Amino acid sequence: MVKASGVILAGGRSARMGRDKLPLEVGGVPLIHRVHEILAAECSEVMIVGHEREGLPPLEARFIEDLRPGREGPLAGIEAGLAASVNTCIFVAAGDMPFLKAEMVGYMLDLVGDGVARAAVPRHRGTHPLCAAYDRRVLPELTAALDGGVRAARRFVELFEGVRYLEAEELEGFGDPETLLMNVNSPEDLERAVAIHEGR
Repeated sequence: MVKASGVILAGGRSARMGRDKLPLEVGGVPLIHRVHEILAAECSEVMIVGHEREGLPPLEARFIEDLRPGREGPLAGIEAGLAASVNTCIFVAAGDMPFLKAEMVGYMLDLVGDGVARAAVPRHRGTHPLCAAYDRRVLPELTAALDGGVRAARRFVELFEGVRYLEAEELEGFGDPETLLMNVNSPEDLERAVAIHEGR
């Protein structure tokens, strides 16, 4: 475990799912519990941004709110996590990633902690800034981007220097990138995640 903060972005009710997806289970374990377990294995603190504690399974985590009124999206959630962190290294993960790997999280945190990069971001069929390690010192730039109207996390990552991208070949050292970076956004995604877990 490193001196890092794990930040889970928990957006609540999903329109495509038709309900709150984070308590949904894969292999008998709620999605958010799976992500929490991975981050807790690699980070000295875990925070959950943007979700009420009610309705979630018991978790040893600090619940924090967005700094901006209204729902400004995941980039504002990253801002809140960076601002609340007690550590310089941060790993941000969406709360609906059933197959995130602790080894990958630790590897990406090391890239940032060792000064190799200001952010370590997977890039497979697009960039994945909601499964990435950040140096907390990018916070002023992130806040400035939000103040300037940027809302897409992918767009923010494109705006600053020092990003270390993990391409497919590097990601394959931890597993199938499609599975590692999978989000459960719809009933079909949930079915696929259950099938992967069961080896079908």
